Amino acid sequence: MDAAEELAMHWTKAQPFVAAYITSLLRDFHRAEDVLQQVAVILVRKFGEYDSQQPFLSWALGIARLETLKEQRREARDRHVFGTDLAEQLGAIYEQMSGQFKAYVPMLEGCLEELDHRARKVLDLRYVEDLKPAEMAEQLCMTPGTVRVLLHRTRTTLRDCIERRMKNLGDRP
Repeated sequence: MDAAEELAMHWTKAQPFVAAYITSLLRDFHRAEDVLQQVAVILVRKFGEYDSQQPFLSWALGIARLETLKEQRREARDRHVFGTDLAEQLGAIYEQMSGQFKAYVPMLEGCLEELDHRARKVLDLRYVEDLKPAEMAEQLCMTPGTVRVLLHRTRTTLRDCIERRMKNLGDRP
């Protein structure tokens, strides 16, 4: 595996946690998105310096912390800026949570497979294509209200399925 493939593999796994970390510190989605893109650029530029003996997520979160602090300094007038200590605590929490979320992925995949075609389509339109219910309604030949109800029912079905699988996992010796 060459360096570009290795970076792509690591970034694909770490990106959701890095994005959540940045968003939790900045609150403004557009600023957080800009910082996330900057972090990705820095990771590409500095990947040669990455020590593969260390967790990639820790390295990426460290860069994200520095870039977030730079952004906070630029926006120092904002009274909702978090301090360095909180940024470090949140980074540690996201690292810990990454292990927990890995256990949920197979459960979610199994529950997604149980959904019917229409429910999968509505999830894809909403979360993959990032469409709003009104836009989804046009594509699905439904009313926006019907789309919202279908989304709600689908999310409820997924939640119930995951909770059932978690309970079954917890019941095992």
